[in-house]
Amino acid sequence: MGQWAPGSIADKEARPKAAYRCVIYRMRRPRTGAKLAPGEVLLQTPVSAGIICTDRFTGPHWHAEALELPGLDRQLLQMHEVRLVRVRGGFRQYQGIEYGEKALTSWNQTWFCAPNQAAAIAVLDQMAASR
Repeated sequence: MGQWAPGSIADKEARPKAAYRCVIYRMRRPRTGAKLAPGEVLLQTPVSAGIICTDRFTGPHWHAEALELPGLDRQLLQMHEVRLVRVRGGFRQYQGIEYGEKALTSWNQTWFCAPNQAAAIAVLDQMAASR
């Protein structure tokens, strides 16, 4: 990834190797960026995706795309000015700016990413219990 033209055959072949496969829970309310309590996060249907971060010459920040599995050919979510703020075991937390449809609105967002839904629920349950 990164050394081939976006959308090229080489780029498409590199995506499966580069993608972090996970379930994504949004930790902030879309459109407002208000933080959600862990119990509210648990009510969401997670997005199952492969995340690919690329440098779009916006360093030091990255651009993240959550792409539909298994083909990684359709964008489900995207976030700009992304920072990987936490990595623990198979879990990751990304922070950045998420945009609405047609990029007319934007808000701060945090993605809580886990290897699978059961693992995510276990961690979010612990977070909710500790509040």
